[in-house]
Amino acid sequence: MKKLLGVVGCVGLCVSGWALEVNNLSLEKCESSALEFAPSVKAAQAQAAAAKAAYESKRGNLYPSLYLDAAGSWTSEVPQMQVGPQTFEFGSEWGYSVGPTMEYVLFDNGARAAAAKSAQEAYQSKLAEYELARKQVILQVRQAYFSVQRDLENLFLMSEQLKVARKQLADVQSAYQAGAKSRRDVLLAEKQSLRTAVDASSARAELARDLRELFKLTGTDFGIDPHYPLDWRVRAKLDGETSAVIRADDPAQTVQQFASFAQLEFDEDTPRLAAYDGVVKSYEYAARGYAASVWPRVGLSAGAYAQYPNGPIQEDVFLGKAGLSLRLPLFEGKKNRSQAQAQELAADAAREQKRDTQEALKALFLSAKDSLGALDIESNLAAQLADKASQSAALTYQAYNAGAVTFLEVDDANLSALQSRIMLNELNIRRLNGLAVLDSLGKIGDL
Repeated sequence: MKKLLGVVGCVGLCVSGWALEVNNLSLEKCESSALEFAPSVKAAQAQAAAAKAAYESKRGNLYPSLYLDAAGSWTSEVPQMQVGPQTFEFGSEWGYSVGPTMEYVLFDNGARAAAAKSAQEAYQSKLAEYELARKQVILQVRQAYFSVQRDLENLFLMSEQLKVARKQLADVQSAYQAGAKSRRDVLLAEKQSLRTAVDASSARAELARDLRELFKLTGTDFGIDPHYPLDWRVRAKLDGETSAVIRADDPAQTVQQFASFAQLEFDEDTPRLAAYDGVVKSYEYAARGYAASVWPRVGLSAGAYAQYPNGPIQEDVFLGKAGLSLRLPLFEGKKNRSQAQAQELAADAAREQKRDTQEALKALFLSAKDSLGALDIESNLAAQLADKASQSAALTYQAYNAGAVTFLEVDDANLSALQSRIMLNELNIRRLNGLAVLDSLGKIGDL
């Protein structure tokens, strides 16, 4: 009867945990939400749109401009001439002129074209920055998600260990009541169970923190209350009220999904470096534009107008006009030459900044790639260690039941088994972080 009541009680405890809806939290969903929400991506997109508008404005200077010119006039006195008894007026008190005018620069030594190309390269740089912002958000949300995966896996491992600790505590208590074990064994078993429960609670708190970091990046909590969550696989009764039950992608499957990234090569045109290229070229074209400003500028204007009066004749007339202008700077205090030099020096500075950034990114990429080899070896050894530790824990408990070892050795064996499984989980997450970095900075190699 006691056994039946115990089974019913366990089922009741489990059902209370299962009653909450399981919240599926996939990496794909988090990435999509983060890209849609990220202020940095929206800002970079707006800056690229602004740069495109500036480029379109500069490019418009390469084409003729067409205006509608209209003017009206009034004068209080009209010139007159007396011829005999008759007076002739030269003009009229009222006058107007209206018609289209076209203006076009025939020659400026490429100043307008250089300005347009400078704006175009600035636009390309902003497009690269937009792509960079997207890559950075993806990397950040992936790393935050991997932390959640680690926490969930650790919590599950601790809950499994808690079930073992409670089972062993029940066995020791039964043996103690039968006179086969000492009070000290009971206390050690209780200590093991309580310590594991504390560790599980700490894991839930860490999971809550990492969930909030993830939700900060995604801009949504997906309807999940993160203050004291639980992994969906946990079936042991844990202290405290569960705020949400979460199922994330299996870390092992995510590793398989990302495995191909290990073959990537460093991308010399990664968006951060491409943005520098655009800046350098923009400065260079701007320098050409300023240098061209010291040359003559030849402009053409032409138009057709309806006009009244026709000079001194009081009549409406339709006439055409055309003109040619030349503007040559004679003295400007080295304004344009100095501006050209400033742009060239700015290009040199951006070029050096690109070189410095390129070396730093390449070192980060190679470091991440090198670490994968070591992680393969560590993971293989950690998997063997976890297997041996589990076997050792099981054998140690059998030896304890046979009276060959103390419960303190059982506790040590159980702790070692748990720590080895947690270490293996940590290595998987470190591998995921390295693969994410490779994907952020790499490209498929040339065949």
